[in-house]
Amino acid sequence: MQIDFSQYSYLPCLQCSEAEQIAYAKLSEEDKNAILPIFELSQVKYEAALEESVTAIAALVSSRPFVIDLSKDRAPPPFVAVNNPDQGKIAKLQKAQDAYNKSLTSLLNASDGFAEWRTLVGKFPNAVPVVQFTDPETQGKNILRQAVQLAKSGYDHLAIRITQETNEQIFPIVGQILAILDSAAQLLVIIDCGQGRLQTSERAEFAKKAIARIIEEIEPSQAQHLSAVCLSDSYTTPGNAKLKLYESYSWQLWLEAREKFPFLFGDYGANHRLKKANTFMPGEWKAQVVYPLDEAWIVYRHPDAQDANGWIEGSKEIKGDPSYDGACNCWGSELIDKAAVGDIIGATFARFWHAAKINMHIHRRIGYSFEVMSGSDGP
Repeated sequence: MQIDFSQYSYLPCLQCSEAEQIAYAKLSEEDKNAILPIFELSQVKYEAALEESVTAIAALVSSRPFVIDLSKDRAPPPFVAVNNPDQGKIAKLQKAQDAYNKSLTSLLNASDGFAEWRTLVGKFPNAVPVVQFTDPETQGKNILRQAVQLAKSGYDHLAIRITQETNEQIFPIVGQILAILDSAAQLLVIIDCGQGRLQTSERAEFAKKAIARIIEEIEPSQAQHLSAVCLSDSYTTPGNAKLKLYESYSWQLWLEAREKFPFLFGDYGANHRLKKANTFMPGEWKAQVVYPLDEAWIVYRHPDAQDANGWIEGSKEIKGDPSYDGACNCWGSELIDKAAVGDIIGATFARFWHAAKINMHIHRRIGYSFEVMSGSDGP
């Protein structure tokens, strides 16, 4: 499949949670065609096998091009209540989590050029595989073999993901991967600056230094053909304020990173990824409604727990806020429109409202990223 990475202005990075699946599935055909999503295989829900995420992604993307990656987060252990723990349920859940982690370990086994990962990737001929590794200092030969074998298997385009924690030994390896490809245009470099609302300039500096190190490893004539996406997200778990405007810092980070290289824009779809110490802990939930703006989010958090009426009240509050512009025209905004007049039929679970936020965010980012990159100076 021939792919021109540079034609995409926005690359959302999504995992396999139910909310993220719903959000993507509810995008219009036009929106789906406008993005190159990065899908990370991850646990769909507790007790789910890794194969379920493979099936889910296959159903979502159909024949569209996408980047396939693997979340390296292990499934957490079961939650154990202090009083009267259900040992049978705990044992069942632990077995499921152990099975998931075993599958993850197999896919990250470096033997024979990450053979298990390459076998899984073979199920997706329309994918751009992310070259896997955990320790580039010791896995160099197998990382390179992985790239060579993927290219021989018909994958004309590859991707590689670099985070702030990645060992610097990855940079000469990226140069070697580029040497086996006919053109640098066949490799997408994903510079993942992580999530958070602090140290924006420091994370942008990481992106600039990382891409500069890669360019040092290739011929100057090839550098102009290289595509890279700067990935970050500043959405956060809302505080206790009933209605609040949260500014997005992702564009600021992207603009700073872009001073030295024409990065494409990417984020986590306004999905705040939390590291879980254990599986779901029973507790109170509070209804939230989020409306994305170009560079911010209007966030409503209902004060009362376990109150589905919060989605109705939240939708009314957001539509009445001075910052609300009604510019989103997609499934998520339709959910808010209906709730604002008291209709939440079919949307009485938190996952639908989480999905609505991601769906609207992606829809809005598509238009805004194109607008920004078509301009001369950015936002």
